[in-house]
Formats: sequence, structure tokens, C-alpha cells
Amino acid sequence: RSIGAEVDFAIDGGNGRVRVFTTRPDTLFGATYMVLAPEHPLVGAVTTPERKAEVEAYREAAARKSDLARQEEKTKTGVFTGGHAVNPVNGEKLPIWIADYVLMGYGTGAIMAVPGHDERDWEFARTFGLPIREVVSGGNVGDAAFVDNERGTVVNSTTPDGSFSIDGLDPQAAKGEITDWLAARGAGQRAVNYK
Repeated sequence: RSIGAEVDFAIDGGNGRVRVFTTRPDTLFGATYMVLAPEHPLVGAVTTPERKAEVEAYREAAARKSDLARQEEKTKTGVFTGGHAVNPVNGEKLPIWIADYVLMGYGTGAIMAVPGHDERDWEFARTFGLPIREVVSGGNVGDAAFVDNERGTVVNSTTPDGSFSIDGLDPQAAKGEITDWLAARGAGQRAVNYK
């Protein structure tokens, strides 16, 4: 049983949205890319024409692997779709990738990737040269993901217009604050997920 939030990211230049389930809404300002499971129904909609062949080849390869094999692989693989989603807290355009470490059977089959504070996202970001941003102080995200949500202080988490901030809060307090803020804007809600 995982307690967290569902967050909606608008698809840039298109209609629709990508919904993610996260147990760490306190790290939303640290999202630097998104990942869809290869079999996610939105993959076709977000893939640009020039990326289509590579995306299709990757989807076919992923379909031949079991969920267990996909989770156990040490080397992270993935393909950029060419599409972007918009982070609801800061308006940043996040590149949308597909990767077989994200499974349709858990959550929504889509993740906001926060490499500074998630080990799998950190490995993926290092592999593909994607940005790693610290939003919970207490570790050194250049060396490894800082995943301790019992310690640390939220940093770098203020909206561009300064109207909302969770800076200075501990991660547990920040989770409730940001979830309420998202809900008030129709961009998210509290959620429970079961494995």
C-alpha cells in the first residue's frame, strides 16, 4: 500500500495529459523528465514523426521481456519520444521518454522522474545525460540520489511567480502542502496505490 498523490502534466502542444502516481509529491520541483511504460496508451500521441521508428523498435523489444526481467535489469535503457509534458508547479517542459523499468501494472504506467531523489531515475539520468536537480537537502545528488525522506529540508521548490513555496519544510510536511496546492488548481489529488 503506497500513499501519495496523482499529478497531471499537460502534454505540450497537444491536448490531453499524463497522469502520474507518486509517493513523493514533495519532490515535484525536482522532476527533470518523464517516463512512460513502453505499452502506455499515450506513447503514440506524444511520439514525434522523426522518433517513431526508434520508439516502435524499443516497444517491440520491451514486449518480449517479463515484468520481473524489466525490473531486475541493472543497465537502464530507454528512448526519447520527442514529446514534452508541462510540470504543473513551474511550467517547465519535461522530455517524455519510454523505458522498460516503468511498468503499466503499477500506478498509472507513467512517472515524473526526479533523479536527485530516486535511485532508478538517477541511474537513467546519468546514462542519458539528463539534468539532476536537488530539491531535498541532506545528500550530494551529484554522487547518488538522496532518498531519505525522514531527513532533509525541501529546497529549490518555489513557483516562478513566488506565489507558492515549500522551501524550508521537512519532506513529510511538504507532501501535504503541495498536494493541497495541486488539488486547488485541478492538477492533482491525494491517492493510494496497491501493488
